[in-house]
Amino acid sequence: MSTTSTALVQETKTQQVYTFLRDRLFGGIYMAGERLPSTRDLAHEIGVSRALIVEVYEQLIAEGYLEGRRGSGTYVVDLGGRNPLAADIYEQGSSVGLRDLTTSDTRFTGIDFRPSFPALDLIPRQKWKEASLAVLNSTSLYDWGYADPAGNEELRGQICRLLLHNKGIQCHPSQVIVTAGATQAIMLLCKLLLGPNDAIASEDPTASFIRDIFASSGATIIPTPIDEQGLCVDQLPTLISPKCVFVTPSHQFPFGSILSIGRRIQLLEYARANHSYIIEDDYDSEFRYAGMPVRALRELDAKRVVYVGTFSKNMFPALRLGYMVVPHELVAPLIQLKRLTDMHSPALSQAALAKFIADRHLEHHINHMKRIYRKRRNRLLTALGETFGAEVNITGDAAGLHLVAEFPGRRFDTDLAAQLESQNIRIYPAGTYTISKGKYEDRLIMGFGNLTEEQIGKGITAIANLLK
Repeated sequence: MSTTSTALVQETKTQQVYTFLRDRLFGGIYMAGERLPSTRDLAHEIGVSRALIVEVYEQLIAEGYLEGRRGSGTYVVDLGGRNPLAADIYEQGSSVGLRDLTTSDTRFTGIDFRPSFPALDLIPRQKWKEASLAVLNSTSLYDWGYADPAGNEELRGQICRLLLHNKGIQCHPSQVIVTAGATQAIMLLCKLLLGPNDAIASEDPTASFIRDIFASSGATIIPTPIDEQGLCVDQLPTLISPKCVFVTPSHQFPFGSILSIGRRIQLLEYARANHSYIIEDDYDSEFRYAGMPVRALRELDAKRVVYVGTFSKNMFPALRLGYMVVPHELVAPLIQLKRLTDMHSPALSQAALAKFIADRHLEHHINHMKRIYRKRRNRLLTALGETFGAEVNITGDAAGLHLVAEFPGRRFDTDLAAQLESQNIRIYPAGTYTISKGKYEDRLIMGFGNLTEEQIGKGITAIANLLK
């Protein structure tokens, strides 16, 4: 990478981290008088260099947001009230995790082990173009106006058909709300169900952008550990009743475990007893490499479970279409929230997707990509095994677009990640996804979806050379 390119990337990261921290100050997530994490700790948590954090802190001090106290640390200045624009940051569905901000640039040209990211070079562009042109050629004047906030009627029907066939979910199109990806679905649910005096229990670890959506609601986040059977339901809180419980039962992110049937029943009983809603995020379960797809938790209880899905993984992220299947009593208030947020998701894209699904192109694409991803997963498994042997333990590889590589005795920190990035290799330490810090520092979350088999081999070799 040239010096100029490196400077541009660094400048972008600095601005992103600056904006994120400033928004958290405005939003009250960091309270007046609160001591911020040390530059070393925050750099490790985010996955950037300590020098970058120092630069951001100095800028925020210069602008009056923070104050440094010699020998004590850096503290939040009382800004005299909450910035009225802070709510817009979250109401527009733009909250993402720090790790995502600093590593989600798809223009990165190196070897990127980003988890849960599809193969951009294998997007079915021609079939998508044909579906889009067919929709454009058949639209009426009405189709160019405002649309139903709940979503395209044909698309909602197609989603119901897919869910019944693949996940055993029986639902009516009236219960389906089309959103701007799973991110907006979870954001709308948090707006409706959570407030500053409420609590939400979440798997720990979890995706960082999910964690920050919860934080934006002002609710208390209760981290709940996971193991090889998924969420440890017996460790959910008993002294307080969370309004929601967030789970990824079909393929836990990021560790890949499946919530066992015993724990599913236990979780549903807990939700009923505590009058909690379960938010079930089923983000990439179509890509299962052995056996049948794992059935959905919602199949067991349609009243307490809200099912969230996305087309970002099985199609492409730029499509920005997802959906949620909600209990009847939540339909009307969620549609109203959707209307107030952005009126509706792009109408013509929804119509094109409905045709794409109806013509069985999505089904064929998923089947094709399962074969591709299986090969890429196997190449990663082989490369790790041949290179590290007994020094690495692999889990979470039965489904999805990533696996977990555990290196007992190793610690993956910011400095190591920076050294690899200087060689055009990007890694994702598991510790960056945790709510309770200091765990899983010997593990990497290794995505393979958007890497060729050749890139996978080169990347593992580079990691091995650095670890020697």
